[in-house]
Formats: sequence, C-alpha cells, structure tokens
Amino acid sequence: MEDHLEFPPFRLDSGNECLWRNRDDETDERIRLTPKAFAVLRFLVENAGRLLTEDELLAAAWPKVCVQPEAVKTQIHELRKLLGDDPRNPRFIETLPRRGYRFIAPIPEVSPRTEAAPEFPCSILVGRNTQLAELKDCRARTLANRRQIVFITGETGIGKTTLADEFMRRTAVEFPGIRAARGQCLEGHGSKEPYYPVLEAVGRLCRGPDGATLVQILASHAPTWLVQFPDLVAREQRGRFQQELLGATRDRMLREIIEALEMFSSERPLFLVLEDLHWADPATVDFISTLARRRGTGKLMLIGTYRPADITLAQHPLRTVKQDLLVHQLCREVALKPLTQVEVAEYLSIESSGAPVPEGLAALIYGYSDGNPLFMVAAVDHMRSRHLIAVEQGTWKVKVPLETIRLEAPESLRQLIEVQIERLSAEERRVLEIASLSGRSFTASFDALGTAVSPEMFEGVCEGLARRQFMVRRASRVQDGTVCERYEFVHALYRDVFYHRQTPTRRAELQLRLADGAGEALALSV
Repeated sequence: MEDHLEFPPFRLDSGNECLWRNRDDETDERIRLTPKAFAVLRFLVENAGRLLTEDELLAAAWPKVCVQPEAVKTQIHELRKLLGDDPRNPRFIETLPRRGYRFIAPIPEVSPRTEAAPEFPCSILVGRNTQLAELKDCRARTLANRRQIVFITGETGIGKTTLADEFMRRTAVEFPGIRAARGQCLEGHGSKEPYYPVLEAVGRLCRGPDGATLVQILASHAPTWLVQFPDLVAREQRGRFQQELLGATRDRMLREIIEALEMFSSERPLFLVLEDLHWADPATVDFISTLARRRGTGKLMLIGTYRPADITLAQHPLRTVKQDLLVHQLCREVALKPLTQVEVAEYLSIESSGAPVPEGLAALIYGYSDGNPLFMVAAVDHMRSRHLIAVEQGTWKVKVPLETIRLEAPESLRQLIEVQIERLSAEERRVLEIASLSGRSFTASFDALGTAVSPEMFEGVCEGLARRQFMVRRASRVQDGTVCERYEFVHALYRDVFYHRQTPTRRAELQLRLADGAGEALALSV
C-alpha cells in the first residue's frame, strides 16, 4: 500500500503504523493503534468498498495463529471508538450481518501532492502555531514571486527539523506540484566539500519527478554542477563537461547554480531546506548570502536550520552573514523557545488520543525536560520503558506515585550531551563539574571557594558560556536589597550529566573542599 492513505479527516500512516486526524485548527493529532488494530484497519482500507469476511480479516491480522472470530469484533469495536463511527449509521466501517465488514469511506486517488515532499515526514507538533504562521507568511511572499530566506534557530532538540518538516508537509498538501528538496550539512574534521548540502539538494531534485527539466537547465546554464552527477550525463557528453570544469572557480559555480535555480523556479515554486548550517562549509554560506542579496524576483524559498550557540562557539561565518541580512531585511529568523507546561500536557494528550492527562504528570515531565521537545519525548519514552507510565485503552495510567519517580538522563541523551561537553575546553568542563555539585543553580563567589578554581576564573567561564547561550545562563536575583549574581544550567539534564560523569571519590573530594571553603568564608565574615 501507499505510505499514506487518506479518508478525511484521517490519514493512515503505514511507515509509523499509526493514524492521524486533521483537526479544525489545521494541526494533526496522532492516534496510537495497537499492532492488531492497525493491521485490521489497514486491510480494510486497502480493500475499501469490498466485503471482507471474518476469515479474511483473521488471516490478515493473525497469520499462522489460531484465534476466535471474537477477536475481529473486538478490534472493529475499538476502531469505531477511535474513528468516532456509529455502527447504526456508519461513515467508515459498515457491518453486513453474518457476512463481514466493508470500509465505505471514500479514499481520494493518490495525486501529485502525495509525492510532492516525500523527504518531509509527518510528526507530532505542539506549541508552534506562531512559528508556522511566520513560515506561511514567507511562503505567501514566495508564491507572489518574492524570494525568501528563512533561518529556523534554537538549541539542540528544540524541534527545528520537526517544524521544517511539518511546514513542508502542509505546503505539499495545500499546493500540489511544488518542488522541494533538502540538503544536510555534516560535521567534518578538516576540509569540507564546497556546497555539500546544496549539491545534495540539487541531486535529489535531478532524480525527482521534474529531474529531466533541471538536468537540461544545468546542462545549458550550470555545467560545472551537472558534471558533479556523472550518472545523469550521457557518456558522449562527459568529455565536454569535463572540459568545462577545467579552471572553474568557486565564484563561477556560485553564479551558475543561482542562475539555474532561478530559471528552475521561474514558473513553479521551489523550496530548499538546508539542515544544520552551523556545520556549513564557507561556500554554502556564500551561496545563501548571494541568493539573499540577488536582485530580481523568484519563486524560491530557502529554509536553513542551525544552533546559535554552535556558530558563536566556532566563530562561524554564518553568524556575521545572518546578522547583516537581518539588518538589511533580506532574511527572517524564526527562533524556537522551549514548550510551556501547558504545551507539554497537550503533547501527552495527543499521545493518548485526547484523553485527560493525570494530574502532576505534565508538571513532572516539564520539570525534567524544561520544555525541550527532544528531552520531553525521551523522558516519556524512558518512563514507559521502565513501566512507570503507560497508555492503556487510550488513557494514561501512572503505575507508581509520581512523587517517587526520580528521572535520570537516558543513555541516548547522555551520549548526545557528552558530545556537546567535548566541545568545551578542559577549564570549562572543570568549572561545570564543580558547579554541578551545588545543584542546578550556583554562584561564582561562594561555590568555587576551597577548590582549585579561583572565583574570578569560575565567574569568567560562567559568564562566557552564558553569553554564548551554551549550557549555562544568568539567573540573577535580589537578596537583602543587593543583586546576587547567580548562574544555572540551562537544563537540569546538563547538571545531571556533569554530576554523574565524575567518580564518587572525585565528587566526595570536591564536596569536602566546598565545605571547607564555606567554613572559611563564614569565619572571614564574622
């Protein structure tokens, strides 16, 4: 079957074995199905309009297993509840007494829109309506023949790719026939291939439904790019294109590809998504800058995602280019912030098909994740894998008292954070290891006393990290009429990883020094 089969307002997702419902606010609600329920529904939808006997459904959903026909009735009953279908006046599943069942909802024929953006999967998205509206405004300008450059920015796990994917999926549904492709920047050590993510996106377009058109445009306007794809060039033409490449400069390649893409998007809109631009090579940054400054019109929208802390840390040229483009109103930035506790509760409700969320569960997960979507999903999955919570019959069930749950970073997240820690200097790692002993919040003047780190160096490191918005932020507060300069880990998970990456002996040694330092500070103040 197709990866997605629609019977409005539902869409059956074969790849993820789930059901999606399009809501009135244009967002999609994910409906989880048990494996058997999904198998029954899929077989019904695949054979829409045809009477299916209980024996056929049993063979499809329970192959090589002997079960009673009542199993089919149970799954049909559950599916009707999820679909909101009335068996006396059915819209989706019709019962033919003593004969079987028939799926009666109309299923639109697969159209070009289904294939328009296959690289952009469907995801659960909450708390991003404002950002989606910004992207839609840019899309309207693109369709009005005004080229657009948009940067989606935010920390690791904040949902940059999810937002871009959902926007592109909706765009493909609402505007059949658009052209879209993505390119991925890679973290490299040493030299990087110029224009790597752009080459990837162009290659995907060349091999897509309108690839022949783009190949012809490249052949006449950008031969230095076409020669990068030898499988697309006829054998007799390769020699001529190889001659074109001799003496070709990066500036020539830049001019050629921009002219080619402008021609390719002159009649039908083109959307390019370049992921993780904090790893982009300098040529790709030049491509974005030149495209943004190019005079004239065009139905082209480029969406780039990146982490601000990383381009600051690496002094990446993208930082300067983006700031200059913003000043001259040649680009737009869509900055993603953490989800609120209400939005975390909304996510949990979607996971349980709209059922109420147990009191305190959203607060617990929000406190653990600080509204970071990646950390939130990891927390939920971790709790489910430990059988602390579960969705049973479409409702969340809490298996133990919430106050007894002590969450730690799952191994997958711990490894992700360790990679970020490795980007720090030895001095920065040492300071944050010391800071983790005090909890999530700490001061420079007190917590570092008695350790091998001076308060001045401690504060300098924390201030530098806070300015870069990397792992630490300022958390000043007024105490006894004076401002007490404090810092805190951006996420409780960061503190947890720094704390546990030290051996118990090392922690005990540092805590003893901290205690000694606190005693000295108290004696000096008397």
